[in-house]
Amino acid sequence: MESMTGYGRHQAEADGLRLLVEIRGVNNKGLDVHLGLPAPLLCHEMAVRQRIRSAVARGRVEGRVSLEFLGEQAVEVHYSHGVAQALGHLASRLQGEGVLARGMTLGDFLALPDAVSVRLRPDVEARAGDLLLACVEKALECFLQTRREEGRRLEEQFRQAAGHMKGHLDALGPMQVLQVETVREKLNQKLQQVAISVDATRVEQEVVLAAEKADVEEEVVRLKAHHRAMEELLEKNPGDLGRRLDHLFQEMYREISTLLAKATFFDLTQVALRMRLLVEQLREQAQNVA
Repeated sequence: MESMTGYGRHQAEADGLRLLVEIRGVNNKGLDVHLGLPAPLLCHEMAVRQRIRSAVARGRVEGRVSLEFLGEQAVEVHYSHGVAQALGHLASRLQGEGVLARGMTLGDFLALPDAVSVRLRPDVEARAGDLLLACVEKALECFLQTRREEGRRLEEQFRQAAGHMKGHLDALGPMQVLQVETVREKLNQKLQQVAISVDATRVEQEVVLAAEKADVEEEVVRLKAHHRAMEELLEKNPGDLGRRLDHLFQEMYREISTLLAKATFFDLTQVALRMRLLVEQLREQAQNVA
């Protein structure tokens, strides 16, 4: 079993570059990959995305890459000569007219959008891609390891819950007969309180009909089947386990709700309430299973 929650990071240096890759994962119905790469590495986004998608089947995955230049040998600075010249002439004219107190500085120019761009040298760019993918691989290994560790914890909780559920289902066995007997007894008491003569055959028919409506055998049988299905899923650990468990717990919840609606005595109601609380907790946990 694997959780959708995880975190991994890795840092490496080469060719005058320092890269830090962080990968985080949280719950999501499907696979949703979000990447944040610095501009010099955007050309490698598709390769990074494909690598993550090949390793992760479900969850919202956020990848963040930080790039630091350790020296100037790895980069080239490009600027728009035409923009710089035009702005310089404008600054000179405005200064002459007294609008500006000083001429245009490098800081002013750098503040302009797209006026200056920093790029990797062509010979470094290819190696930077290799470094990036190597960092992503290491961070992904850590990320998947934390998902597996969290998955083992979740699996233990599911197995413990399966044991509790079996105990509740076993307790329901003798209560099925008592449920029908309780309905019969209550109906007979009501008829005795009514001071009129009622045909015995009709009374028996009403009692049988009420007993059939109160019978919870079908619900118990289906709940036992769902319980076996849960144990099989935990044992086989198939793909798409999270969705399968979520669907199964929805079905269990519906059967328990019907059981509660039919319950006619305290002990049965209490067992059903404990089962419903347990399934609610399981449904929440299933939301985090990949």
